[in-house]
Amino acid sequence: MAGPKTRPDNNFHCFEGAGYGFWKAIAQGMRPTGLTGSPDGYQLDYAKDVDGAIVHNGGMFAPQEVKLRPGSYFRFFGTASKNVYGAGSSMAGGWWLDYDNFLKVCDWAEAHDISLARAAQALLVIPKEWHDCGYAGRARLKTTMKAWVGKGKPATGSVSPDSAMRDKAKTPVTMAPAHLEMKQYFVPGDRALLGASFEIVNTQQVIRKDARLP
Repeated sequence: MAGPKTRPDNNFHCFEGAGYGFWKAIAQGMRPTGLTGSPDGYQLDYAKDVDGAIVHNGGMFAPQEVKLRPGSYFRFFGTASKNVYGAGSSMAGGWWLDYDNFLKVCDWAEAHDISLARAAQALLVIPKEWHDCGYAGRARLKTTMKAWVGKGKPATGSVSPDSAMRDKAKTPVTMAPAHLEMKQYFVPGDRALLGASFEIVNTQQVIRKDARLP
């Protein structure tokens, strides 16, 4: 295990070697489970759906590699996560918004007279089975990090949206509004690295319609 002096201070290593394919697959809505070696190198193993096909649920369309510069970024997380793990641990995740896209969530909530939580679920494509987007948080990124950026893909609470075995009545698909170009960022890295890289500024419960992040 890396000690304090050798722990990386950014996530650039997540975009090298086997890590590149592993983290990009997560950004695309797949679930890598490990690596299998072969005479030609390695191949990623993936979680399978009920029909035996590789899971493709959520994630983003055509993720593009970008650099996130130090500054303010925003994140939504669930009430259950906050209650069990606390706001600090819940903020140490990979999915983030920049200011412009966070403002789109705020504007959508105002225009439709709904809470920030409901607006975030709709625009970020978060099925209710995953979490309720009940909390919003702002953090200051302290160092340049790499990320994948793109628009959210359709998602369900369990099986892949395209699965032939999905019960359409019991397992509906959540989709982002087609006309709104809503970008989100997936920042790879372990929770310790993400927690050290993003300094929490504040968090706020946003389930009520009048609740906004200060």
